[in-house]
Amino acid sequence: MHPEYPSQPPAQTPYPQAPAGYYPPPGYWQPKPPSSALRIAAGVLALIASVVGIMMAGIFLFARHGGASTPFNGWMNFFLIAGSIGCLVTGIVIMAKQRKRGGSTPWLVTSFSGLVVIACLGFMIGRNSGLPGAPIMILPFALATLVLASLVVVKDKQGQIPR
Repeated sequence: MHPEYPSQPPAQTPYPQAPAGYYPPPGYWQPKPPSSALRIAAGVLALIASVVGIMMAGIFLFARHGGASTPFNGWMNFFLIAGSIGCLVTGIVIMAKQRKRGGSTPWLVTSFSGLVVIACLGFMIGRNSGLPGAPIMILPFALATLVLASLVVVKDKQGQIPR
């Protein structure tokens, strides 16, 4: 066997590790980490929850006889509008930054979907929203978004190295 031609090819790592303290020059290509399926799913469900929530909030606000005009219904409608618009924006951001780890976007998706869940539960408890089936249509999407975004937060926290 000739020393220049080994029998086994050298082992290749998917992401070569640079030595500690090495900073690549500008324009150096660095491999990106794989996309997170949880982030993509949380973003898609946040977009679905936001579209359905915005449509239902518009119906609550602009339909005749859309339920009692009480401060409670006003706050629940405010929570629904703020949560739906927030889910729309953060759903787009979390899908655009699907390869990123950490950050505040999963926390924002969790909080905005929590607002939508609170609004749906409030409408269901109050029983005078004007559209009896609307909160039940929004609630599964908002709960699924809340759970998936919480899983993204937990997964990102586990992947971080404590300092």
